[in-house]
Amino acid sequence: MENTLYVGKGDDGAGNATAIVPLAGTGAFIDLGSTQSVGGAKTFSVVPKSAQNATGATDLVRKSQFDAGLAGKAASSHGHAVSDISGLQGALDGKAPNNHAHGLADVTGLQTALNAKAPVSSPNLTGSPTAPTAAGGANTTQIATTAFVQTALAGFGAGDMLKSAYDADNDGKVDAADMADSVPWAGVTGKPSTYPPATHSHTIAQVTGLQAAIDGKAGLASPALNGTPTAPTAASGTNTTQLATTGFVSGEIGALIAAAPGALDTLNELAAALGNDPNFATTVTNALAGKLAAASNLADLPNKATARSNLGLGSLATQAANAITITGGSITGVALDGGTF
Repeated sequence: MENTLYVGKGDDGAGNATAIVPLAGTGAFIDLGSTQSVGGAKTFSVVPKSAQNATGATDLVRKSQFDAGLAGKAASSHGHAVSDISGLQGALDGKAPNNHAHGLADVTGLQTALNAKAPVSSPNLTGSPTAPTAAGGANTTQIATTAFVQTALAGFGAGDMLKSAYDADNDGKVDAADMADSVPWAGVTGKPSTYPPATHSHTIAQVTGLQAAIDGKAGLASPALNGTPTAPTAASGTNTTQLATTGFVSGEIGALIAAAPGALDTLNELAAALGNDPNFATTVTNALAGKLAAASNLADLPNKATARSNLGLGSLATQAANAITITGGSITGVALDGGTF
């Protein structure tokens, strides 16, 4: 093969190679001048320098250069925040969410359209409403149209209600009714054998529920009331046969004790204060009768001599101040020989 360097391998014993293999040339090295498929993994013993980074469209790219270029790029699977997309938030702010509601007023013309519709419950129809005509003889809650009514009337037969046939005397009443106006008593069937007079009476038992109603009422004479009976409260000071309420009693007791202090506002406290003496007034009167009158200035003493003795007063207390008689005795520094002073 042209442009190929070969080398012999092996020895046949006579100094001749047993195999010839290409050493260099096309197929052993990369051909710079033509298209060539290069197989297998190729490793460079010397890594190109950064100054040798690929710049042209056909230049080989170093892995470090390629990795550096990818470092600032997004992954194939990545996400973005709303704020990362210019103008997206403003566009979304003017949109409604998927699950949102509208009022009647939000839908143009909807309220007007609804106002022109009849409700299901008790509609107030106007104009000339129509409906399907029920089958003849129908007896249900289906609406009856005028056609249904006319068909039903036609079923009675022509002339069944002619005035000339049923009101021969032209008095405005069916002739049969004229007969009923003057039917004889004997012609009335099913009538009772006797009738109560216009003025009559009934027993209590004949009036449904009357006895039970009476039993629930109190008699006027000595009623046995229960529960919590009430009555109007009589005016303060009333003294008649009118019922006394608890309010009346409380008012009278309050008026009785008036402004009495707490220690004397009950009968028990008053009795204790009087010594439980039912004849307290007599006891006090008798006790006062044995006392001296203040205005008498001891002139009403029943036994003055005993009183003076009890007070340690001698006969000197009964002598006049300007005529004191001293009999015997002595006064320190003064000699007494008797006489009147």
